[in-house]
Amino acid sequence: MTRASALIIGGGIGGLAAALALRRMGVEAKVFEKAPRIAEVGAGLSLWSNAVTALRRLGLEQHVLAQGSVIKRARTVLPSGKVIGALDLDALGRSTGAASLCIERPRLQQILLAAVLDDDRDAVQTGRDCVGFEEDSAGISALFSDGSRERGDLLVGADGIHSATRRRLFGDEPVRAAGYFAWRGIARDTSPPLGEGEVLFALGRGTQAACFPCGEASVYWFATRNGSAGATEYGAKAAAIEAVGDWQTPIRSLIEKTGEAAILCNDIIDRPARPNWGAGRVTLLGDAIHATTPNLGQGACQALEDAVVLADAVRRSATIDSGLRDYEARRRQRARFVIDTSWRLGRVLQWANPLATWLRDSLSATSWARKHEAQVFGRLLHVDLPELRS
Repeated sequence: MTRASALIIGGGIGGLAAALALRRMGVEAKVFEKAPRIAEVGAGLSLWSNAVTALRRLGLEQHVLAQGSVIKRARTVLPSGKVIGALDLDALGRSTGAASLCIERPRLQQILLAAVLDDDRDAVQTGRDCVGFEEDSAGISALFSDGSRERGDLLVGADGIHSATRRRLFGDEPVRAAGYFAWRGIARDTSPPLGEGEVLFALGRGTQAACFPCGEASVYWFATRNGSAGATEYGAKAAAIEAVGDWQTPIRSLIEKTGEAAILCNDIIDRPARPNWGAGRVTLLGDAIHATTPNLGQGACQALEDAVVLADAVRRSATIDSGLRDYEARRRQRARFVIDTSWRLGRVLQWANPLATWLRDSLSATSWARKHEAQVFGRLLHVDLPELRS
């Protein structure tokens, strides 16, 4: 394909990764973000081996490893502290050829932003609210709320779960509420409460919680509860502490060490898989097309995979349309697997019925359950991503 130009709507992790990947393939990619500046709000983020492989393709693996914490093991416990599951992520990392880690979301976004701007200082524009697009036989134009427009050969909607690009393509499609919400935060100036590189998951009735080492002297934690975040009638910190109660885990102390203003509280939502991702010179990427619940920690990971495959597909194809459809075909089945598996897992993890939770916890302690968990994570973490060579 001759040199093309791409318009990327959204300056989050997926949009910036797509811009970087496309630019490495010789595509003049520009990012348009409606916020006045790139300033991601967020807590910790798990980047499993598949995401680290994608970052390697982007030339950023070492930058990310330097700012995050490598994850080597995961333990699952009951509120009593009894261990019912374990996963050797170090072994999985050796088999995939890439480590898994936890990093602060804003740090990852800043690494991606710096890489794009290092290639072209004008490649990212903020305060640009895209409200539509117009396509003709020669290209596509992005239309902005201030009446301006930008011209390119293809347009990528990477504008999140409430994507305006998706709405323009497919109309209003409501998000799917999972029936529970989550608190998230990062405890500062504290040592990881477990062994080096160890993650702890705890399962209760209608509640789950976890903690991850997340960079120097920082620990990321989350806790969930059935219901809606809007039903919380008092401070997020007090409610999160109550959710884990007197559990024999370090999670309560981590919540207590986190400032009230630094705790996020959000309903858990996703979007069911759909058969089509784009049309003509337009496609979607990341949460705009395959938003998933966080139970597998794969949201950002899948967006990074998208970026690499998109760039490769555009490079290999004779036309823009065929390149975008090839990208979609190569990504659709994997994204559906993540959405469906994460949704089902979340429902089981949030069980509140005493008999159901007893059955879940009993089965989790069996060799069959551990083998099944290793198989699922093995499928997730092993990924064959193309090298990005122009």
